Amino acid sequence: MSENPDLSLPAKAPSMARYHDEPMTLHPAVLYTLVGLTDAELGDLERECEAGCIDTGNERGTSVRLPHGHGLYFIAAAEKDWQTKGVLLVTLDDDELDCNVDSFRIKAVDAGLSVVNLQIGNSSWDEEKDGYELHPNGESNDDDDGDDDDGPPAPKKIVPLGYYIPIYIHSSLSEDKVVADLEPGFKMKSPEDFACRVQAKLTPASSASDTTSTQSIIQQAAALQPLRCAKNKYLHKTYILVIDTADPIENGMLMVKLPSWDAGSRSGPTEKTDLRRVGKELALASTSQQQQHIRIPYSCHDGLQTRFLTLANGDADWPSEDVRAQPVFAVFQYSTRGKELGFGAGSIDPSAARRKPGEERLVYAPELVRVPGQGLERIAWNYDEAVRRFPWFCREKRFVEGLDTTFFLCVDGDDVAKTGLLLVRRKWDGNVWGRARDELLGLSVDGVKDVRVPIKEALALLEKGRKGETDGMSESLRGFFS
Repeated sequence: MSENPDLSLPAKAPSMARYHDEPMTLHPAVLYTLVGLTDAELGDLERECEAGCIDTGNERGTSVRLPHGHGLYFIAAAEKDWQTKGVLLVTLDDDELDCNVDSFRIKAVDAGLSVVNLQIGNSSWDEEKDGYELHPNGESNDDDDGDDDDGPPAPKKIVPLGYYIPIYIHSSLSEDKVVADLEPGFKMKSPEDFACRVQAKLTPASSASDTTSTQSIIQQAAALQPLRCAKNKYLHKTYILVIDTADPIENGMLMVKLPSWDAGSRSGPTEKTDLRRVGKELALASTSQQQQHIRIPYSCHDGLQTRFLTLANGDADWPSEDVRAQPVFAVFQYSTRGKELGFGAGSIDPSAARRKPGEERLVYAPELVRVPGQGLERIAWNYDEAVRRFPWFCREKRFVEGLDTTFFLCVDGDDVAKTGLLLVRRKWDGNVWGRARDELLGLSVDGVKDVRVPIKEALALLEKGRKGETDGMSESLRGFFS
């Protein structure tokens, strides 16, 4: 083989146009060698490229040529000294989707992960080229410590909480406003005492899918986290807050649990190149770990303190898949002659007292509710008010995972241990997002059914009946669930 292979590329690869409308999917990448590598050397190169987790099939060739099949990206070794001079990463269709062919040199250890991130849309061709292109002196863009992608200044001291809370926000939001909204005791603190620290403003990938947009923001945040932690050693390493939309009051925010990773302090990665690589691995892991984020209210009390700090401080476990799959039911309490809110919970759910925050199966409606622009409103609960306000209450509790929007319970007396309670079913569309309070309170009340059951059987009956498992139930219960 020639020691100076022909590295010229065609300007276009028209055959790639047929794949423009196909979903993003991981495909094996072809690895070419254009120089005389032994089988052992080629094996070393393949293992180095696959260190970033892609499948490669290796071939020998005399020039860079277009692979057969759906090979949008491929890798080629153009020098025997690939350890220092890198390999070629080639695309047959760049970001313009005009079938433009392009290439750049990249470290072999970065090549595989770059292909994966390109294939799943975690990064663009231009971003990979800007971040990983090797220059003639063997340095990559990552080696430039003069860039300004370092995030906020490192704090000089630790806050009483024991760590700083990393927050990544949608690009349309104000950093100062977010901190003011979420920082406990904001008005009584000076900025250096804030535990909430915005780490970056992120722009979601343009997509018609809200899910894709959210995943894009999470991936960007995960990719930056190692760099931010290297600068601020007190930043929480595992739990981050991600505000993924321009309207967090409506849509809430995400608490994300990152996979375990080496923070790079003491013996782990310290160079920017290594930190970026760890970040890309975290971003890639987030695509297959949907259960590792939960949506919580955008508020200091209900969101940051009640959910984030409870989990980050170890006062509750991260919700398991089983816990997240459990249905949660609204409970309306009235005519109980001054009994404390939550009366009957222990009988409905014998495990209620042992459940940790986030594991509750019952959500009781309070008597006092805050009405935007009007202050507090006291609600005199009764059956009719429970039925009328049920859709509104579901919206108020829209961040409670698993909340059932069809069935609810009424604890309607102070002796329900003897008299039982009411199971109530109200049919409506169940949509709690983007709905106004007055709209939901004004919905027509149709398809309402109720049935009285023993209090200790209520939860089990709801769990089975909502799934259509009514065998062995009484005729009245089968009619209720039908």
